[in-house]
Amino acid sequence: MDWAEAVQKETAAFRGTAGVVISSLADGRNLSHNADKVFSSASLIKLGVLYTLFLKSSSGEIDLDEVHGFSSAESVDGGLLHRVRSGARLRLDDLALLMISVSDNTAANLLIDRLGMDAVNGGFRELGLSGTVLGRKMLDFEAKKAGKDNFTTAGDMAVVLETLHSGKIFSASARSRMMEILSLQKLNSKLPGLIPVLDVDDVERFLAHKTGELPGNEHDAGIFFFRGRKPVVVSVLTEGLKDRSEGVEFCARIGRIIYDAYHNQQ
Repeated sequence: MDWAEAVQKETAAFRGTAGVVISSLADGRNLSHNADKVFSSASLIKLGVLYTLFLKSSSGEIDLDEVHGFSSAESVDGGLLHRVRSGARLRLDDLALLMISVSDNTAANLLIDRLGMDAVNGGFRELGLSGTVLGRKMLDFEAKKAGKDNFTTAGDMAVVLETLHSGKIFSASARSRMMEILSLQKLNSKLPGLIPVLDVDDVERFLAHKTGELPGNEHDAGIFFFRGRKPVVVSVLTEGLKDRSEGVEFCARIGRIIYDAYHNQQ
């Protein structure tokens, strides 16, 4: 069965609501299902923070070696920094790595403070993203009660990933570092969840990605074979889940289909 047919079969059988965009950057094959449907972004919004940070680094507006003196009073749950003692000195590059690799919410909030929420949203507009907005920082429940939240679409996340991978508006070093950071993702139960590896770190060889999860939502968006001859962007967002395992397993089945279709062509 062709990979597109297999993915379509999975989306038709999925009991929740899914947004799926797959784009093979080498041969131009694409698949789109609910590409423009707006979902709660969960931690996928951090891809926009990464984009803005490295765009400003490439233009010379920000130095990734700039150091932030960390205080535990800045911490929110999620990731690692909420267990780090005050006094640590963290470069912006370190914060970016933590924000992506372990989805650290404190790191994301510190970067949002440094960049400014308007700058991140301005970056979305420059990319032409109509369904993506950063409305609050991570775990800002008061802002959420006030109606401010973070949203995105499968299509928008695919655009962000293609932009990061192409590197056309970034310096070569920035593009390389972004791909490295995304490949160091340690939350690997979704897109790579059914792919056989001997060690979790083996995922770094073939997938650069970012996950997101909230009650009722399980997302994963990344670039398979990002170092290879035929990279494939895969963006999978879900909602309306009765159990989170439904979304996790759906992402994993999509990831395995794409892996099987392209890994022998690298």
